[in-house]
Amino acid sequence: MPAPDFRIHENQLARTETLDGVSIRSDVLYTSDTGEQKESVQKRASKTLRKLCPILQRILLPGEAILFAMPARSPLSVAEQLTAAWWTALLAACVLVVTNKRILFLPIKRDGSWRESVRAVHWGDLGEVKAKGLLVRNVTFKFKKGSKSTYTNFRRADAKKLIAIASALLPASSGEQTSIHGPVQLCPDCCGVLTERQYSCTGCGLSFKNEKTMVLRSIFLPGGGYFYTGHPLIAILPAIVETIFIVQILLILFAGFASPKAVPGLFAGLLGLGIFWALETGITILHCRRYVRDFIPEKRDPTRSPQSAIAKIGV
Repeated sequence: MPAPDFRIHENQLARTETLDGVSIRSDVLYTSDTGEQKESVQKRASKTLRKLCPILQRILLPGEAILFAMPARSPLSVAEQLTAAWWTALLAACVLVVTNKRILFLPIKRDGSWRESVRAVHWGDLGEVKAKGLLVRNVTFKFKKGSKSTYTNFRRADAKKLIAIASALLPASSGEQTSIHGPVQLCPDCCGVLTERQYSCTGCGLSFKNEKTMVLRSIFLPGGGYFYTGHPLIAILPAIVETIFIVQILLILFAGFASPKAVPGLFAGLLGLGIFWALETGITILHCRRYVRDFIPEKRDPTRSPQSAIAKIGV
């Protein structure tokens, strides 16, 4: 695995510093894709990193240094893109933190703070990193296990920077694959690898929000899925719409009881509202499923140290 002082730019000597308790490479973090020192790059990268330093202090490996950090959007399916409307940025907002050993994918909130979810891939498990687009770039990561993921909405300069780093690190890491050959979801407490759709950590016992509860809340509570996954801002509009649907359905049923002769005509209105409500609920479930599969902790003590979580495993 490349050392913390592995050289990225030919015109820059490796410089390792500390930012809010985490190890950084200022010769990479504060420079352009060509290695040119830029104050604007330094300010933007520092601002992005500072809100994530508490989690980075927990999950960085020994000898791991941060090379760059950039905002982007997680991969969205076509259905998610068509139904997300104005909240696409909230649905998929993330920061990619690039180190000498891995790329960390950290979902973030509207204010740039961490959503307590960690996805990671080692450089040795990456086959290719490729950018496309003009003003806004999309970056596709091809993994050695055969799958790929495309992250979107990169700044053009950030995408170029990522490609420059990948050009140096991919060849240096080519012989250092893990047994997974691709990305993994990590427990935010003990940093153990989580199993897909198994919503508890087998290592430290941390519980995560699950799909069954999310679906039930989406069906029976207006905006319930979004509230459950911690997105009250997104939940407001669906909650209002679904409440109106429920009230209208109740009014139609009441009218039917009051005037039995009007039932045939009321049935058509009831059916239409029911279909519309089902579509609205289905969209909520579609979006919230993404959040749940990012592994959102049910209850987590942010002050618990990684060492105490690891001690619970018995390592």
